[in-house]
Amino acid sequence: MKKFYIPLLLLFLISNGCFVSKEYPVEYDYNFLGDFDNYKSFGFFISETYMPEAPRKLVRSTIKSHLELLGYEYNPDNPSFYVSYFYIDDPLSYKGYEQPKMESFIKYRSDTQKEKEKYMKKKFKIDQGTMVINFTDTNDYSMIWQGYTTDLYSENIFDDPRKIRVAVLSILNNYSFVPNRKNN
Repeated sequence: MKKFYIPLLLLFLISNGCFVSKEYPVEYDYNFLGDFDNYKSFGFFISETYMPEAPRKLVRSTIKSHLELLGYEYNPDNPSFYVSYFYIDDPLSYKGYEQPKMESFIKYRSDTQKEKEKYMKKKFKIDQGTMVINFTDTNDYSMIWQGYTTDLYSENIFDDPRKIRVAVLSILNNYSFVPNRKNN
């Protein structure tokens, strides 16, 4: 009888692990002229959000942990960029951009090439359920990066903290720029 339970237990653990690591599809946009080498710290915009308190705290702590893991310092008093986040439950038409991959664009293009780059608009029709995370430069208040997942409409992510974390991490995994620490 034990021989039957061990494969069944292994199958359960493997399938459960696959569920937990599921990522949502993500789109992201970034500012071609963002000065990513000089962003060393972040803080949060204080804003009203229509998220319940527990999920809001979980989103915030997940973002904070992820950015600190990348090497950014949490500095609420004097950040290099602000982070904001929100969830839109209603259907909408969302405007984004078709852009080159961020990593290669930032590393391998000169400032002149970046200035000449054109934003190619792209519209998304979303039935409902969009999580958005936005990074804003503190000097000129321009958006430097935003990521959004739009596949949340089939489930209520606020019912399960794991789904909230997966949604946030799915978005943030597309922001892979690590701060330059040479000047510190």
